[in-house]
Amino acid sequence: MVNRLGEDKESKVLRSVYFLRKPTRSDIVRSTGISPVSVTAILRRLIERGLVEKSGKLQTRSGRPSARYKLHSSIGHTVGISVTTSGFQIAAVDADNQVISTREHTLELSTSPVGHVDDIVRQISDGLKAFSELPDLAGRTALSIGVSLPGMVDTERGVWLHGLQVSGITHIPLQKIVEGLSGLPVVVEDMARCLAFLEAERRWPEGAEHLVLLCLDAGVGTGIIINGEPYPGVHGLAGEAGHLVVDEGGGRCPCGNIGCLETVVSQPSILRRFKQRLSEGVISSLQRYRAVDGPPLTLEAIRDAAAAGDRLARSTLFEVGTLLGDACSKIIKLYNPRTLVIGGSVALLGEFLKEPVWIKIRQKVIPEMLEDFSLEISPSSPGDQALGAAILAARRFWKKTEAARARFGPRAAHLILPRKS
Repeated sequence: MVNRLGEDKESKVLRSVYFLRKPTRSDIVRSTGISPVSVTAILRRLIERGLVEKSGKLQTRSGRPSARYKLHSSIGHTVGISVTTSGFQIAAVDADNQVISTREHTLELSTSPVGHVDDIVRQISDGLKAFSELPDLAGRTALSIGVSLPGMVDTERGVWLHGLQVSGITHIPLQKIVEGLSGLPVVVEDMARCLAFLEAERRWPEGAEHLVLLCLDAGVGTGIIINGEPYPGVHGLAGEAGHLVVDEGGGRCPCGNIGCLETVVSQPSILRRFKQRLSEGVISSLQRYRAVDGPPLTLEAIRDAAAAGDRLARSTLFEVGTLLGDACSKIIKLYNPRTLVIGGSVALLGEFLKEPVWIKIRQKVIPEMLEDFSLEISPSSPGDQALGAAILAARRFWKKTEAARARFGPRAAHLILPRKS
């Protein structure tokens, strides 16, 4: 019988293996404060139980290589679901945060917004069932699910408050709904926070602990990472940078204010700004997109015109970048991040936004706050939000005793996480 002290030591070691990411025995000793002899014995037991495995070796200064450890892939995987205005993506990652499989689905909504919630839930349920039956997941066990959502999310209660351009969404308890469908613990998150966590994962360890991501898409979302953890605020509503006022003479925002960042740098607002300029008869290669029977104006067309030297495209993007830079300056002064990432679909215009953003940052932020600071442009790829949700769900799972106990049983829960005090 393992005593309570033994339980605590084992769970500490296992947590270190997950959170330190392929640590050596010395790393685990420093992290847990457990003696080297005890750590060696605990690692041996965890390997025998199929919870931990060796993952190569690290050459040390002494010349003797040290074994590195990671969670065994047989422990299970986590699933991420990303809902967008036109579809949803599903992804699965193993215990080492490596992608196992991804799938993309279109989202078919009824004509009446009243039925949209049922439409979304039904199609997600069908998608999850088909996903679980993929050959890549044969013999694997799902541990938890993360759901990335557009609009506004109360992560504390697991409620989808508003769906941005997904109509019919008003205070939907999506966490409870998906938990009822899947029988697994579920985390629902704002899509910007999921993307921010994915960016932190990709930049680990440098640039990962203090990171802010501005997601410029159908709306504007903000994901904040502090000390390696997503910062949700009291109810999971932190990071509404889209409603920072940057243009007092600008357009009306859906929130009721005038000149919010969302009215300037979201995809719809940029397209609207360009269409207005084109309607004024400004000379531009983009004028062909005004024709009734012509192709629709897109961000890609704007990028290509700017790359070809189109004056309207470049000057308008410089104007947008200047207003974006004003918001970035405020974010830097508030959070002093090491890395500020501009992501989302609008990031494909980053080549023409970055210079004016930097100009405004240097004008408004004291130099000391810009030491070791990095401004990155990271256009999102299909499925990124789902991957971020899956990785975030994994992190939350390994931090929650209840989830581990539900998966491994009360007698084995101490192998995963310490019980609540």
